[in-house]
Amino acid sequence: MSLRLILWTLFLGYVGFLLASTKNASSFSIDIAGAFLGAVIGFALGAMFAKRARRRHVESMHGAPR
Repeated sequence: MSLRLILWTLFLGYVGFLLASTKNASSFSIDIAGAFLGAVIGFALGAMFAKRARRRHVESMHGAPR
């Protein structure tokens, strides 16, 4: 598993939690939902960036097809 994938998931999960809990009267379920949605988005972005980095590495090793 890529370090980027783990970091994007954790950081965006944390950001989702912080954004969901900005109001004083927010419920715990809204905080959890925000953290979950942030983690899902972070996982998707991390997977995309890890795949792009892997593809660029392979292209640099074998030459880019044109």
